[in-house]
Amino acid sequence: MSRIAILGGTGAQGLGLALRFAAAGEAVVIGSRVAERALEAAARVRAAVRNATVEGCENVAAAALADRVVLTLPVEGIVPFLADGAAQLAGKIVIDAMVPLTVRKRVAELEPVVGAPSVSELVQMRVPSARVVCAFKNVPSDELQDLAHPVPGDVLLCGDDELARCEVARLVELIAGLRAVDAGPLRLARYIEGLTALLVSLNLRHKTLTSIEIVGLERTRRAGAA
Repeated sequence: MSRIAILGGTGAQGLGLALRFAAAGEAVVIGSRVAERALEAAARVRAAVRNATVEGCENVAAAALADRVVLTLPVEGIVPFLADGAAQLAGKIVIDAMVPLTVRKRVAELEPVVGAPSVSELVQMRVPSARVVCAFKNVPSDELQDLAHPVPGDVLLCGDDELARCEVARLVELIAGLRAVDAGPLRLARYIEGLTALLVSLNLRHKTLTSIEIVGLERTRRAGAA
């Protein structure tokens, strides 16, 4: 069975994606540093989504079970994970949804990523055969978890493997309200991460939830389309 593993899936963003993918009929594996927490999160998804196919286990084991892997780990956990689990990402579609943010005086800023300009590029450098796609970095986690409503906005995708971008675009558009927008090669992930800092700062200043919508593109145009 084809599965999606969501590593760090007990956090707000990971749990939101697990709920949405399970609701869309995808088989989901929730990963966590602590297996018991992953099992608890899987139970929450099953309680919220009728007939959901979802299981929970430790992060490296979760990655081994799936052919598509979503990274929603705390940013400080990515290097330790890659030390143990890089082999489980080799050759797979790896969707990086992580942003190295810190908040100072109600302003969100990017923390530097040691060894790369962005988290997505770091993962690609550490696992060269992985088909890394940057996605979901600008989607509010609160809206992902609210299954009663669509999630408004566009998801900017970038990656160097066109077929991987097309598959991630398909996954994005399983979530009601979201549109996938092809943003180009993986090196642009650093700018998408910067947009997240701006959006979070706007949220803090205006006490709201903001998302991105790209105007001027046809709503039917999918990422990877000619």
